[in-house]
Amino acid sequence: MRRHIFSLAALLGALLPAAAQPTDYVIDAKKDSAAFAKAEWNWHSIGRDIEAGYAQFEIFDSHQSISVVRYKASSHRSDIFHCPGERRSVTSAAGSSNKALAALNGSYFNVKTLYPTTLVVDRRKVCGHSEPQELYRVNGLLRIRGRRVDVVECADTNGYASAIRRCREALASGPVLIDDGEVKCYDSERSFYRYRHPRTMVGVSRDNWVYMVVVDGRFPGRGEGASIAEMAFLAGCFGLCDAINLDGGGSCALWNHEDGVLSHPYDNRRFDYEGEREVPNVLLVY
Repeated sequence: MRRHIFSLAALLGALLPAAAQPTDYVIDAKKDSAAFAKAEWNWHSIGRDIEAGYAQFEIFDSHQSISVVRYKASSHRSDIFHCPGERRSVTSAAGSSNKALAALNGSYFNVKTLYPTTLVVDRRKVCGHSEPQELYRVNGLLRIRGRRVDVVECADTNGYASAIRRCREALASGPVLIDDGEVKCYDSERSFYRYRHPRTMVGVSRDNWVYMVVVDGRFPGRGEGASIAEMAFLAGCFGLCDAINLDGGGSCALWNHEDGVLSHPYDNRRFDYEGEREVPNVLLVY
């Protein structure tokens, strides 16, 4: 099976400056990249040019539980399933009902109304906008054009119109973790950036494999979660040249048609596969 892993030298080059790292957690590039490389991912095929993997291992001086689905973009159709308000769905149900191969939770939303709080483009129709309170973390777009999936930085909402031109589907989220191979550094005191939480990200490798990743969190000793800096480091470990953070916390869920729910959703506070939260948009793979 294919492995898209950064070399140790590349990872060392991606080490974040000390001033930009969370004060609570310090990334040791040499130690943590070695831990990642030794992890047993148990990759298995769930279709042509699409694989699922899962690993539990020690990294960042913590125990992590990480689920992944990766697929060749040219071999599969990607879609953003828009299901706001009363149409809301858990990620696994969205994947199963649409006969998808895999499904991942989408971007940020109002937990009371179940409507998105970021831009959503569904079948070329703009269905939502990025609200001002989200702009401290929303600085990028996940775009789908034909079978091409990419991530671009777009911190200014005035730039959305040109950025989504010719896009069939798009989703604003953030922060961007890697941009054209450059690990992004965010010097923020906000707990969203600095502390470990369950996290979801999507990224693309230079050979056009798309990675959907969930890092379980808030389960001491089983899956402790990641800071934004740690997510960026993990994106580099997977060999991604572009990557973006999606909604996290209780929303995190990764499903595929063979294994079912692969991650451990936090909404029921139990380390099992049952705790999915209803969400208003889901990334589907066919």
